[in-house]
Amino acid sequence: MNKKYGVIALAGIALLITACSREPSQQELQTLYQAKVNHTNQLASKIMQQKGDIIEVKSFEKIDCNAIEQSKDYQCRAKVTLSLPFLGEQQNTADLRVSKGENGWVIID
Repeated sequence: MNKKYGVIALAGIALLITACSREPSQQELQTLYQAKVNHTNQLASKIMQQKGDIIEVKSFEKIDCNAIEQSKDYQCRAKVTLSLPFLGEQQNTADLRVSKGENGWVIID
């Protein structure tokens, strides 16, 4: 009977560790990136005295995330298409270092 509880406890701990150490999902990364763009738009709007979005995220696709050794952080890459004033649509690879905080994932600048 004690052996059974030990196996159940061990399985539960393994599940908990796995859940806490997973990399961010596509949606989590996209939400973080959009929040960063929104902040940039707010700053640019004040400077340029222009209302509305200046930079628009047209597409966002997670490429990969790699755990950073001796850290809870992940280095992630995403293929991003942005619409920029005067330049039109621009596609690039965004490098995002993210960490799991108390309230979810955050971008580390």
